[in-house]
Amino acid sequence: MFLAIWYFLFGSAKIKVTGFGTERLLNILSYKGVYVFDVAWKGVGVSLRLPKKDLPILEDAIQRVGCHLESVEYGGLPALLHRFRGREVLGVGCLVFACMLYVLSSFVWVVSVEGNERISQEDILEYCKELGLSPANWKRNISTEEITKALLVEFPDISWVSVGIKGTNATIKLTETIEKVELIDKDIPTDVVATKDGVVVQITAERGTPMVAIGDVVKTGDILISSEIQLGLEGEDGWVEYVHAEGSIQARTWQYHTEELDLTYIEQRETDLQKDNYLLYFGDAEVDLLQPKMEGTFAIQEVYTKWISLGDFSLPIGIAKESYHSYTLEEKTWSIDEAKKKIDEKITKKAENILQTRGTIEMMDILYTELDDSVKGEAIVVTIEEIGAGKTATVMKGWDAGANGTNGENIANGE
Repeated sequence: MFLAIWYFLFGSAKIKVTGFGTERLLNILSYKGVYVFDVAWKGVGVSLRLPKKDLPILEDAIQRVGCHLESVEYGGLPALLHRFRGREVLGVGCLVFACMLYVLSSFVWVVSVEGNERISQEDILEYCKELGLSPANWKRNISTEEITKALLVEFPDISWVSVGIKGTNATIKLTETIEKVELIDKDIPTDVVATKDGVVVQITAERGTPMVAIGDVVKTGDILISSEIQLGLEGEDGWVEYVHAEGSIQARTWQYHTEELDLTYIEQRETDLQKDNYLLYFGDAEVDLLQPKMEGTFAIQEVYTKWISLGDFSLPIGIAKESYHSYTLEEKTWSIDEAKKKIDEKITKKAENILQTRGTIEMMDILYTELDDSVKGEAIVVTIEEIGAGKTATVMKGWDAGANGTNGENIANGE
């Protein structure tokens, strides 16, 4: 490796020799200490490469052995510089380009995060920026080990993290901790209470004592399934146990919504006029020399962005293509029926967003009012939804959770 670099810097010559004394020629060169490499036999001839400074020794040896020198081809840095004679500007440009390439490859230009699901990528990148890891930062000033330790301390949900720099790309690979599961202590007495007003349409008590029946009107906070269970045989002393009440209670509930929609609106309509534009990027700098002239109103759509890379090195030089679309703005008017349909859709979407997965819409009654330039809708939405939620119960004095939820006090005797 060292010799290859050495002969590149000081020049080498590739020759082809023919004749029956080629073996003797190689012996003479070896005896005189000439370094010969890239030797290839071709019939009674041989091609080889040797240092340019040893050509006089080669010529003298060829005359002694009676061989014939067919061709000489020069290589290495001196030959390369000779080709650029008279093209100094080109040579300087190549040198400047090589220097710029070296300098630009000494920076980090792309920072990416892999493996995150719950943790926001923006939060990780923002914190890394505070630690000195961000695009356009000098690689030698970045301590990946320190950043790794800081990330583990800052984000408790990270169980493993690795920060690596390859070329001009910095990659943060992480593994998140297993998401904590909310544990419910079923030894703690809990009532199921109503989260909103409604009329009970279905009740299923898995544990506990139902306190309401189908058709009952309930208010927010009312106990639907009690944690208290009365035990004992009829006619004998009884006792009470407290359990973690569970069950499903569905009720008919009501929502009230109001929506108003203007009858006139502005519609955007694209024309056939379309032009393309190309941008150059140098790091964060943007160069737009040929921006097309567009009259009226237009929208810009990004088609692609490509960055130049050399192997593993991503350069901060890129090109982007944009598409300019001209459009006109037209004033249009909803009909009354169209406006009512739009209001119906908006109210339905609102109700579904409130319900999410806890229920369904049973009925919707909308009262429309036609104003001068708008339509107003006032709706009553009837829904069937789950209204039960657990709440820690108030138990009798002396109850012992460690005794399987059994109260030792005698209820019948009033003790």
